[in-house]
This record gives sequence, C-alpha cells and structure tokens, in this order.
Amino acid sequence: MNDQRAGSGFYLLLVLVTPLTFFLHELAHWATGEALGYSMQMSLNNARPADGTFVSSIDAALVSAAGPLLTLLQAVVAFLLIRRSGKPIIYPVLFIALFMRAVAMLVSLANPNDEARVSQLLGLGTWTLPALVVAGLLAMTWNASRSLRLHWTVNVYAYLVASLAVTALVFINATVTGTPFVPVGSS
Repeated sequence: MNDQRAGSGFYLLLVLVTPLTFFLHELAHWATGEALGYSMQMSLNNARPADGTFVSSIDAALVSAAGPLLTLLQAVVAFLLIRRSGKPIIYPVLFIALFMRAVAMLVSLANPNDEARVSQLLGLGTWTLPALVVAGLLAMTWNASRSLRLHWTVNVYAYLVASLAVTALVFINATVTGTPFVPVGSS
C-alpha cells in the first residue's frame, strides 16, 4: 500500500486555517447583515445585529445562510485544487470546513445553528439542511482523502488537532468577548 502520511506542517496548517475559516464564516454573516442595513457585531464565533433582532425572517435566513455558503465555497475551492494539483497540503482547508459544519450540526441539538435555523425558516425541519451540508462536505472530504491516498491516521490526527483548535478558539473568543460557553436556554 502506498498511503501518504502527514508531517507536522500539515497539522500546523490545520491549526492556522481554523481561526481563518471561523473569521471568514462570521465575516460573511456580518457583511450580509450590513448589506441588509443592520448594524452588526462580530467576533470569531458569532455575528449578530447590534440590537439582537432581525426585522424579518427572510433577513434572518439570509444572514444565517451567508456563513455556511462561504464555508461551502471554501470547501469546493479546496476540493477542486486538491483534485487538480494532488497536493495534500490543501487538505486541511477542506477538512476544517467539514469539521466546523459537523460541530455546528451537533451544537444544534441544544441551540439551532446556521443551517438548522435556515432549514426551520424554510419549513424543512431542523435537520434537513444541516444533514445535506455535512453529507456534501463529507463526500468531498472522503473523495479528496482517497484521491490523495492519505493514511487513515491522517484523518484521526486531523480530527484531534481540529478538536483542540476549535475548543481553544471558542474558549478564547468566549473569554475575550464575555459570551457564555453554553448556548443561552440550554442546560
């Protein structure tokens, strides 16, 4: 078997791309809200209107959808670059997009996240859009991993590194902004 393994630079890139992915995701929410006329607030793990409310459910859906759409675009671009170049160093950019949206789907068990809110607003139920997004990202990530011939341990270590990076990011963001770790209204 000719499976590839990843070096420390691969995992360091995963750590570095994590806050960038979160920033771009939240920036998409913020920019969409601003374009719709809202005064928006943003951190690395949240973007919302300064007064906390949207005028319409359509505005709420557009702002909620903007972040995942940009994260999906990031994943598609990374996937296409991997397919074209065959370079494993691009894989962390794709992997973190999957990891981020899968974690968001799990968070929706306590507090509906982006795709879950949009899915609810569209009358599709809570889990339709999150499941479709995560399934699409998983398919791209699986395909890229196979085409790069990455050893299964690469994905296990990437999961562990991403878990630590996201946990650190959420902790630092909550500490700096004073936001709660646990979503409001959950136990």
